[in-house]
Amino acid sequence: MNFSSTTLLQRLSKTTVFFTLLLIFIGALVKSHEVGLSVPDWPTTYGKQMFAFPLSEMVGGIFYEHGHRMMATFVGFITLIQAILLGISNKPKWIINIGYGSLLLVIIQGIFGGITVLYFLPAPISIIHGILAQTFFLFTILIAYGLSNERSNRKDSGHLIHLRKVSVAILIMIYIQLILGAITRHTASGMAIPDFPTMGGQWIPTFSEIMINNINVILFDLDIDMVERYQVIIHFLHRLGALIISFTIGYFLIRYKNSIKKNQLIYKTFMVFLVILFIQLTLGIFTVLSERLPYIASFHVVTGALLLGFSFLFMLRTHPTKLRDW
Repeated sequence: MNFSSTTLLQRLSKTTVFFTLLLIFIGALVKSHEVGLSVPDWPTTYGKQMFAFPLSEMVGGIFYEHGHRMMATFVGFITLIQAILLGISNKPKWIINIGYGSLLLVIIQGIFGGITVLYFLPAPISIIHGILAQTFFLFTILIAYGLSNERSNRKDSGHLIHLRKVSVAILIMIYIQLILGAITRHTASGMAIPDFPTMGGQWIPTFSEIMINNINVILFDLDIDMVERYQVIIHFLHRLGALIISFTIGYFLIRYKNSIKKNQLIYKTFMVFLVILFIQLTLGIFTVLSERLPYIASFHVVTGALLLGFSFLFMLRTHPTKLRDW
């Protein structure tokens, strides 16, 4: 493949990463505004072909839901183009297969999105839909990095060996945390513990009837739906996950700071990662204190995706560049 074609693929892969992140944000807005059924049919929009639906009628919740569908279609289209271009290129087989995998994943994601509407937003399907979005985002990053000049020009450093297991552990923890986040959002557990830093007025949660009653009294005063014990436990696990991740990354930074500083690219990646982590924790706190204001909650979701993306990039940059073809 000549230089111009390679450049086209590189730019297309980066474009796919960007618009996937934007799609996650728009999807989060749909959930944060609770407008997932503003368009009750699928794949049509009020009986009309999606792109024939008048812009003048995109008002209220329809604006978010229909906009989400249109952006999802666009991301699916550029993923298709990317897979085709990769298929006719002379790129390594593993990159081509990841391109095909990303196309399959975005199709499955679209189907699950339609099922959530047709079956009136069942929590299990909505949770899977959210997890698939984050997984597809990782696929787009892997393709973009695999095609990048950075990867082709990078020389593997022996001192990064110590960081490889660390990077994988961080990635797994954040991925699990985002799964907990999806469960929290789609089981209406986002405000199941409405106070911070206490939890139902307690510093150490007991999940007793007293704690649940305290929480529901607070929710009643805030005019928010009351919750059950399982929702409180889900919310607590999400908070606990954030705490574990923060302390674990702090420990890794202290223990491996010398190895991280030896490589300027790795150092910059990890520092940006720490900044995003701080922003994410702050947004999580304000999501509760603001009583889940839609844009704050949505930025919390997309920043979580960005955190996952940078943890994945950190892992890719610490691992060898040579991968055996599939």
